[in-house]
Amino acid sequence: MVDSDNWVRDPSVQIMRRVFNCMEEAQRELLRRLCIDPFDTRLRKWRKNALQCFERAWIYAANRGIHLGEEKAAATYVHCLAQTMVSEGISVPLEALPNDKDIEMLFEEVLR
Repeated sequence: MVDSDNWVRDPSVQIMRRVFNCMEEAQRELLRRLCIDPFDTRLRKWRKNALQCFERAWIYAANRGIHLGEEKAAATYVHCLAQTMVSEGISVPLEALPNDKDIEMLFEEVLR
């Protein structure tokens, strides 16, 4: 049996928790900027599609030796979520997205 205290203290678990926390905060900020209710029923579909995009971006970055830390992972996810929303007819101004040229280039590569 695995000791849950050791699992909680595992550095990789702590890192991923921080990454997910940053992603959630970035998502909240995007929704706030776009005046979209956090309980909007469309979010389930958008999040599912954004997660698929994010996973492709994460793998792409890892395969090229690009480290996505907490902030860059959050920026990547927000770009994926915004792209999903745009594909559903939602207007997402560029000012609502994190300004990170590295992530924008990564995101363009993943969408090819």
